[in-house]
Order: sequence, then C-alpha cells, then structure tokens
Amino acid sequence: MGTKKKIRVLDTGSLSASENMALDEAILESREEEKIPDTIRFLSFDPHCALVGYFQSVDGEIRTGFCKKESIEINRRITGGGAIYWGIRDIGWEIFASKESFSPGISVMEDFYRIFCTAASNGINKFGLKSSFRPRNDIEIKGRKVSGSGGTSIKKSFMFQGTLLVETNLDIMVRALRIPVEKLRYSEINSLKERITWLSRELGYLPAREDIIKNLLEGFSQSLELDYYFDELSAIEKKLFQKKIDYFRSSKHIYRVSEKKNIQIKSINKTAAGFIRCGASIDIKRKILKNVNFTGDFFIYPKRAVFDIESVLKNISICRNSPLRIINDFYKNCPYSIEGVTEENLALSVMKCIEKLELKKYKIPPRYFNDIFIVETSGNKTAKLITDKKIEVFLLPYCAKLPDCTYRFSEGCDICGKCGIGELTDLLKNHGIKSKTITSYENLENTLKTLKEDGVKFFGGCCCEAFYLKHKEDFEKIGLAGILLNTENRTCYDLGKEKDAHYGRFEGFTEIKLPLVKKIIKIFNSKKSENA
Repeated sequence: MGTKKKIRVLDTGSLSASENMALDEAILESREEEKIPDTIRFLSFDPHCALVGYFQSVDGEIRTGFCKKESIEINRRITGGGAIYWGIRDIGWEIFASKESFSPGISVMEDFYRIFCTAASNGINKFGLKSSFRPRNDIEIKGRKVSGSGGTSIKKSFMFQGTLLVETNLDIMVRALRIPVEKLRYSEINSLKERITWLSRELGYLPAREDIIKNLLEGFSQSLELDYYFDELSAIEKKLFQKKIDYFRSSKHIYRVSEKKNIQIKSINKTAAGFIRCGASIDIKRKILKNVNFTGDFFIYPKRAVFDIESVLKNISICRNSPLRIINDFYKNCPYSIEGVTEENLALSVMKCIEKLELKKYKIPPRYFNDIFIVETSGNKTAKLITDKKIEVFLLPYCAKLPDCTYRFSEGCDICGKCGIGELTDLLKNHGIKSKTITSYENLENTLKTLKEDGVKFFGGCCCEAFYLKHKEDFEKIGLAGILLNTENRTCYDLGKEKDAHYGRFEGFTEIKLPLVKKIIKIFNSKKSENA
C-alpha cells in the first residue's frame, strides 16, 4: 500500500439515524473539499433503526407500522444497497479518504470491497475467530454473514462503510424489514440463523465496545499499513452537520423515493448486481414514457448514473426499441465509467413495464397491470399476455377460504357466499375449468408436475406477489406455462407467517381479486376472447 501514513480516527458514539446520516454527508463533503484528513469513523445507533439504501422506497422495504410500534427509527443512507436493521449494540465502521490515498491497490470498485473488508475481517479475527471476506461485499464466519458493506463517492473522495453485527434480534429484524423474499428460498428464511450471525453469538459473550473498536483498528492498521490517532470532529464538520441535520430528519429525505402504485407500471428484474424494481409513468394515449424510477438493492457506481439514465428516459416514445437504444447510447457515450448494473439489465426492466400496455387491448383496467404474473416455460423475459391457450385448471390458495370453512384444506365449496371462492367456483364450472385447492408449497409443486404429466398445457391460479417472486424460478423449472393473479395484500409474508403457510398451517385469510379473475377467464376461455 506504499509508505506508512497516519489516519484520523473518530468515535462518534451512539447517535440517532438522522444524526449519523447527516454526519456521513458532512464528513464526506469536508474530505472532498480537502478541509479534513483521511478519516476512519466508528458509529452506533440509539434508538435502533431501519435504514433503506439510497435508491430504495421506504414503503417497499420497511414495515413502517411495526417500526413505529417498536420505536424503530427509519431513515435513508447516502449509499446504495439494501435495507438493513441496526441494533443499539451493532457497530459501524467508515473510511473517508481521497481516491488517491488508496489508488495503487484500487482499479475497480470491487477492489474497495476486497481491501477494506479483508482489513475489517483481520480485526474481527483478533477475537480468536476465523472470519473472511466473501465477495461481493460481505464478511462471513463459517459461512454466516456477520458484516455487510457499501460505499459512495463524489469526485475526488469516497466513503466506504461496513456494519458489524454485535448482538442481533432476528425476530425484530425480520419484522422491521420486508425481507426481499424474491431472493430467498423458503429454507433460507426458515434457517435465518444459519445465514446470519453476530459477534456475541460467535464469542459466547458480549465484548466491550472499546475492545471491538481496538481490534478493528488493529486490523485496518496492519492490513492497510496505517498509523492512526484519535481526534474529535472539526469545527467545519460540526458546522456542516448542523446545516444538514434538519434535512436528514425530514420526510423529503426519508421518503424521497416513493412507489406510486396507482399511476405507475412496475417490473422487477433479478440481476447479478441485485434486484431492480422499475416504476414507469406512462401517458397511454400519447404513448409517451413520462419518466422512470429505478429502485432496489442493486449496486451502481457512480450513483449519479441512475439519475442521469432516468433523466434521458424522460418524455420519450415507447416504440419498442427506443428505451433500449437510449440506454445503450448513454452507456456508450457516458463520460465516466459505470460499474454494477448493465445497460441490458436496465433496458429489460423498462421494457417489462412497457410490455404490460398490451393488457389494455383486453380491456383490463390499468389498476390490475401489476397484478398479472406470466409463468413461462423457458425463463420469464416478457410481460405480454399471449392468449393462444385456454386455462385448463385453476389453482385456489387454501388461505382464500375462510379459516373455519369445512373445505379450507380440501376440494369443494358449499357456496355459502361468505368469501369469493363460491362465485369463482361457479365461474370455473361454467367455463369447463377444473379447480384444485393448494394446501402447501409441496402440494403445489406436486400438483404442477402431475398436471404436466397428464398433458395439461396451461394453468391459472391466484397467489400473492411475494409468493410468486419467491418461487418464480421454481415455477419455470417445472415447465408448465400459466398465469397467476395477485391476491389482496393481507398475506402471510406481511404477517411474518410464511413458515406456517409453506406447510399449510397459515390461519389468516387472503381475498382473491374476483373482478380480475373474471376478466382473465373471459379472455382465455370465452369464445369472445378470440376477437379481443
């Protein structure tokens, strides 16, 4: 790393989420203006908090009602990545420095993760543990994540930060965050303790905060070949912090990214750099893409690239190749290097939104555009509704039958009128569609395999969005094409009961969207649909 140099160390103790976020930006801007030296900061939070990444929507990532009830502060980081929960014992470490300070060891953004996470790992190992850097941005102990990291930069300076879990309440964490089930399989949710760990769990005792900081500093000092000295915030940093704190406490900052469900068409796209949620505001009559909004737990450097791309996608024609051409041209002619999300990832996310406009020709109300999930047999890369097949079997979730219903876990319905299943049963019968009540995930998988073996070509059904996203790849692997329709949002995932639902023990009730189901059955199974 070159000649040994000294680096300033700050321990700002426990602050509120808004104070820590404001201080992050104050220190980074001070370093950019060369008014402070390279700095390592250690921080903690009190009260406990839930933080979304810079590009994420609070409503989409955090259970705000639960957080309010449990006095969990909500805020937004100045770095990208996913939502995280901070307990009051957890410790953060941050490095603010000129890019030139570490330039010999850094050529791409991935080098930041490797160099700084390895240094922090070496500090953790001074407790006698065996942690190691796990690409892309984690530190693990025996395969369990104990620390995550991320960063941001301005022109000449960067901030790189990591979270060290010290004493974690998984029950609080799972309920505070809307765990992105689309990137977790059920077994992983069920065994969260096997995926995540924390320092006190590995040591068998809760180490003192000063001992944790001491060991981390030794890891940084040895790995990065640095000497260090403790200091206090400068007058410049304090002044800048005071100017920023009101903004970081404001709803304008915390809720700066929103999901306007009633006016946006949305898509979700899994990429190597993370999940991309794209919200597209479209003038249907004029066929104009008014604007797009990319959110999610993806990584892109520099982060201004997202805003620049969103800017060039404003008020453009939605002819099929236009967004792809514009995004490709942006990447090709961009004056700075972009790492992380590719142009193909972003273009596909936008096109998935635009393709949903095809639903309009079937007279499906726009409010339902985001409630239709197409199950393809060879990868879901389209959102278009292809009606060349008829629905042969319709799958009913048992949770759409009342908890005290005699038929909740079996076939049939006594048409009592207390839920929508009775009316739907009549509708299916009139169209010659068989129905099947699904009582667990295992039952669903076996049912789809059996239907395929029996020669069924196309199925329909109802499930919540969270379930579809979680099992999207499972549906595709089975290889039976179909269409799934979203249910109302009072789901097992919102209630933290996905384990019960998986095994068919969920006691809640989820309503089907009967008007949407009727419309889809009419499109696929009525003779009139041939001329739709």
